Amino acid sequence: MQPELEKQGIRVIALSKDTVEEAAIHKKRDGLSLTLLSDVELETIRQYGVEHHKALNFKTGGFTFAGIPLGMSAPSFKTMAIPTSMLIDEKGVIQWIDQSDDYRVRGDDARIRDAVQNVFGS
Repeated sequence: MQPELEKQGIRVIALSKDTVEEAAIHKKRDGLSLTLLSDVELETIRQYGVEHHKALNFKTGGFTFAGIPLGMSAPSFKTMAIPTSMLIDEKGVIQWIDQSDDYRVRGDDARIRDAVQNVFGS
């Protein structure tokens, strides 16, 4: 939807806890032209109230054989951003927000178009 939104004067920006290097890899891998911002310490993510504390973190560990890690350590929890779409006006005020419990799911095009129409009248 980026080209459609940009025609309406809406800038698309993505924010994640990925490092700058990870974001660059993601941008290149997926052929993205939008701005990807890095928030490794979750400072901005916390300010918007979209920090998720219950993402499972599985690490290999335990013991190795010939330098190959075998087994997994007990899973732990890590923090990350809740998948969220926002429309923020030129004054920095959140005008619309959409969240998902599933990190793989984002707002669909129709919902975003409706929100843009309702918020900005575009």
